[in-house]
Amino acid sequence: MVRYLWLAFFLLFVTSVKSENPDSLRISVEKALTAKDKIPALVILSEYWTSKNSDSAIFYSDKLQQAALESQNAEGYFQGCYNLVSALYETDRREEAIVQAQKAIAFFDKKADKAHKVNLLVLVAEKSRMFGHYEAAIKYFGEAAHCGDISEMENMKAYIFSRMAAVWFEIDKYQLAEAYIDSSQRVLKPELNESISISNLEIMGASQRNQGHYQKAIDYLQEALKKITDTSFILIEANLYNNLSKTYLAMNDFSNALSYALKSDEAAGKAQNKIQIEAAAECLAKAYAATGNYNLAYNYLEIQQNLKWQRNAKTQNRLIAEMNARYESDKKEARIAEQNFMISQEKRENNFLLAGIVLVVLILAYVVFTQLKLKKINRLMFLKNEEINRQSAELESKNQKLHELSDFQEAMTGMVIHDLKNPLNTIINLEYMEKNPEKARIIIEKNGRAMLNMVMNVLDVYKYENTTLKIREEAINISKIAVEACNEVRLLAQEKNLDINIISKADFIINADSELVLRVFSNLLANAIKFSKNGENIAIVLAESEPGWLKVEVADKGDGIDPQILPLIFDKFAQTVKKKSGLAGSTGLGLAFSKMVIEAHGGNIGVTSGVGEGSVFWFTLPLMKKTEGDDAIAENKQISIKTKKLKLSEAAFEELAPYLEKLRKLDVYAVSEIHSCLKTIPVSKDVDVQDWKDEVFQAVNSMNRKYYHSLLNR
Repeated sequence: MVRYLWLAFFLLFVTSVKSENPDSLRISVEKALTAKDKIPALVILSEYWTSKNSDSAIFYSDKLQQAALESQNAEGYFQGCYNLVSALYETDRREEAIVQAQKAIAFFDKKADKAHKVNLLVLVAEKSRMFGHYEAAIKYFGEAAHCGDISEMENMKAYIFSRMAAVWFEIDKYQLAEAYIDSSQRVLKPELNESISISNLEIMGASQRNQGHYQKAIDYLQEALKKITDTSFILIEANLYNNLSKTYLAMNDFSNALSYALKSDEAAGKAQNKIQIEAAAECLAKAYAATGNYNLAYNYLEIQQNLKWQRNAKTQNRLIAEMNARYESDKKEARIAEQNFMISQEKRENNFLLAGIVLVVLILAYVVFTQLKLKKINRLMFLKNEEINRQSAELESKNQKLHELSDFQEAMTGMVIHDLKNPLNTIINLEYMEKNPEKARIIIEKNGRAMLNMVMNVLDVYKYENTTLKIREEAINISKIAVEACNEVRLLAQEKNLDINIISKADFIINADSELVLRVFSNLLANAIKFSKNGENIAIVLAESEPGWLKVEVADKGDGIDPQILPLIFDKFAQTVKKKSGLAGSTGLGLAFSKMVIEAHGGNIGVTSGVGEGSVFWFTLPLMKKTEGDDAIAENKQISIKTKKLKLSEAAFEELAPYLEKLRKLDVYAVSEIHSCLKTIPVSKDVDVQDWKDEVFQAVNSMNRKYYHSLLNR
């Protein structure tokens, strides 16, 4: 939004500044005799550094505020505050930004300066929306919209309504979003600002798509594209193409989805916007995968993942750079201080010597005095050196921690890539299957869910490490969630020939987020399967540990956990330690995420384990109610998820012998040949033969190579 009020002030004073070079402007500020004379140069410096360096922008914007207040210059104070708030948000100092904005809003409220107050409210609201603080965004947009009659401000009310629509859209309140779009269009004057109209059409299109009205979504997005008349809208154009690609993907029109994804990628490349390039790469990966071009799908998926990691690593890299710069600066200042001290000491000694020559009569008294003085100075130097050494050791320790953080990031990246490799390989190897879209879809969905679960664990652990995990509570039957989780990991259990038993005396009802609790079950079951031996059982026990509390236990019979690692098992940083010691080969952030989920629900999570005795992971959740069986002393209810290999009788094995020889020569990817061979087996009176055929079909359809070969041998 054009800040037209500030522009008049800027043009008024910029003519008094001879050069826009930052160094010359800084000199102008230093030479200025009054606060009023400093303002023109400070305005340019503040605006210049806003787009280049946030720390410098904060420094000069604060100077501009002080000078403007001292000289009672409202325009300068507004510009300084506006740039200061923007820069503070860019450096993740949200609380300071809001404090500064509130001070300025109160200042202009007293002066009845509506335009500046509205612009500041809109700035804070938009920044809050961009950083995901939606309640704050709604609050500040509402205050801006109710600041009296703002119709004389160029399309300001239309802009506010459009941004409020964006907030409601981002929190999935589509009806409210569309209502605000209608309000924005009613007060909009398109001849003054066409970009608001384009933004409104884009939000309407995305809203219609998310509600399943795909043709309406396409119509809105195409109308928005027609309004783009020059290259200044290249970033908006990239986003519109991306929305069209997503819409066609939802319609399974992969040809058009691929076409618009390529246009989005091209426009995003011209705009050099990494976020839009990442979004385009995601659509391209999906479109190429849907059209069978898995190599290109993999390449674009890799581009998307790399850009996502770059965004996550950006903050850490900036912190490392700042700490290194501070470390070098402190060392340099300490060295300069020491040199200045030595120079001053040398001058002092020369003065003492000259005075001694002149005052020969007082030489003895002077020598005694000088010795005492030197002793005191040496003592001060010793204390100073001790302080410098202490500070140097602290800086060295901080530098070491930064290196350890870098090593952790490298190790974590390697483990994530390792975990992503297996499901990606399975998807890529679909070319060995017959052209059966339904089977391919099932396999892609299974492996995609595995990758999604791992990526969501990584993102959620870092996203919610210092914030509150948002949960959507509802009444759920915990037994049903357990069964659903077992079905998700069924194929993993099948590879190790494991059975999963769910033991519960009652139907327990809890008030919790079913999706998050399901992910906790899946993480704990996947962990138990990984460390269980072939042919063993895994038990899920649901019981009321104490009145009003449900306790869930997931028990395996693996090798157990080393006592040294046990206290750190739910710590995300412990995984790199375990990897170096050969005890883990994946991120393990599932356990850290599980701890966050359970504690967000008010429960506790833990593990009991001993080397060679297996492990029992447990967690507790508040209990709403339980439904007991008809018999008060009934046995525990038990649900078994069978995954163990079928045992053939001697007679059945002999009957199948001729066909087993043929099947052993075929790999699990030869789906057509295997199906043809199985169809030649005649109908048998032996039930085991038919069950065996069904198991072979299931192993082939799920691409479970190990289970397939185990069925061909006794």
